[in-house]
This record gives sequence, C-alpha cells and structure tokens, in this order.
Amino acid sequence: MARPTLVVLSALLFCSLSACKVSDDAIAASHQMTSTASTLNDYYSTLEDAVTETIKLFELDAAISGIPFGDADRKLQETTRNELENRKQMAAGLAELAASFAELTKSSAASDVDKSATALGNELIHIKALPGGSPVPDMLGKAGNALMQLVQQHDEKKAARAMDETLQAVGDLFEKEKPAYDSIARTHIRQASQVAKDLINANDVDFNPMLTPALKPFSLSAVPSSSTLQAQLKPLALARLDTATDVATHKEERASAAMLDALREMSSRVHLLATEKPMAIREAPFSLKAVEDWVESWVTPFI
Repeated sequence: MARPTLVVLSALLFCSLSACKVSDDAIAASHQMTSTASTLNDYYSTLEDAVTETIKLFELDAAISGIPFGDADRKLQETTRNELENRKQMAAGLAELAASFAELTKSSAASDVDKSATALGNELIHIKALPGGSPVPDMLGKAGNALMQLVQQHDEKKAARAMDETLQAVGDLFEKEKPAYDSIARTHIRQASQVAKDLINANDVDFNPMLTPALKPFSLSAVPSSSTLQAQLKPLALARLDTATDVATHKEERASAAMLDALREMSSRVHLLATEKPMAIREAPFSLKAVEDWVESWVTPFI
C-alpha cells in the first residue's frame, strides 16, 4: 500500500529520509516558510495597490496637464495588476502549504496538505509573464506539475525534489522579475511626485501642514497661507518632494532585494532538509524586516 501523502510531504520538511520523525528543524522550517511566503504575499499585494494608484495618477495627470492616458496605456496597467494578483495568490498558496506542515498532529492534516499542494501547483502553472517583463522560468511550470502529482505518486524522493524545486523556482521568478517590480514601484512614486509638483507650481497646494513642527508644540494652527508665504515655502516643498521621491524609490529597491534574499535563504534551508542535513537556524530570514517596513510605509506620508 502506498504511504499517505502526509508522510510523503512530511518526509521533506519534517523528517530525515532515512529516519522519519518530527524534528525541531522541521517545525522551524514550516514556520519560516510560512513567514516568508506571507511576506511575499504582502509584497505582491502592495505592488498591486501601487498599480491601482498609478492608474488613478495617470487619470489625474490627464485631467490636470492634458497628457493622454489612452485605452492601450490603461490595458497595460490592468494586465500588470492582474498578473500581480496571480503572484499574490501563488504566495498565499505557498504560505498555506507551509502552514499545513505545522499541523501534523491534527487528523485533517493529510487532507490539508493534499489540497494545499494541488492549489499551489495550479497557481504556479498559470503564472504568465508581466507585460514587457522577462519570460516566466520553465522551472516554475515544471515545479507546479510536480506538486500536482505528489498526491498521486506518494514517492518520498520525488516529493523532496518537487518541494526543493518549487522554492528554487519561486526565487528564480522573483529574481528575473525584480527589475519589473522596481519599475512598477518607481513609476508609481514618480507619477505621484509629478502630479504633486504640478499642483505646487500652480499654487493649488495647502502649505500649512509644513508649519506643523513649529506650531504643534504650542497648540497653534496657521491661518490660510498668504501669497507671500506660498512663494517662500514653494522651493522648500519642491525640494522635500524630490528628496522623498528618491527615498521612497530606494526603499522599495532595498525591499525587493531583501525579499529575494529571504527566498534564496529559505530555499537553501529546505534544501538542507531535503538532502538529510541539519538546519541550524531557527528564525525567519532577517531580511524580511526590510520588506515589512516597506509594506508598512505604504500607508504613511513620504514627507
């Protein structure tokens, strides 16, 4: 009789292939994979939001400056957003599969693993290239097909290779598309900066919030800005805008680099388990903190 899928998959992450038992390494790997995949989901979700906001900014620019935002331009942005949604779902599937390994003592665990592996396999297979981006690595589809077959084959060695290859393929996808991710974020912040700059130059911006550091300690508030004060504050506002644009751009670039580092680190740790070697590190990749900081900064002012 073939072994249950639970045993097959736990052999990869929770067991030595030669002596199966739930180990500290296995439990730690499950938690680390879940954290990494969840952060990847947050990263893609934030990029997806960036595209949504970029569409609104192009619409604003068209209304304010008369720069056309045609159907072809809109379709390009919407296609990009849809593909980011697919990657977000892929990351969510990876997180769900990783989390199911931590529930080995529950009677439903085998079923959960089967469903999670099948769902993730489907997500991997249906990932398409971003518009103007690098082709999707062939290894991604192969890993997806391998995961889909795990629930039928029940082969320990094939399961180990499939999971190992899946993490490698996700990392390869991110590495190839990283320039596109950086470009998406850069387009958003620069477009926001351009619209803001146009409004500043047109004297259609309230400069009073800039006075908050001086007035707040004394519970004071400014009266509507005079034309003289607007003229005095405009250069400072423009300078801060340029600085904040550069800072926000570099912060996302650091976040994408950190996300790639975390994916590669998790891939190397799971490879250790797949090849029956000890995994000494118990914490999630440290580089995830930079990604989390960038995601959190999305809802706060740049200046």
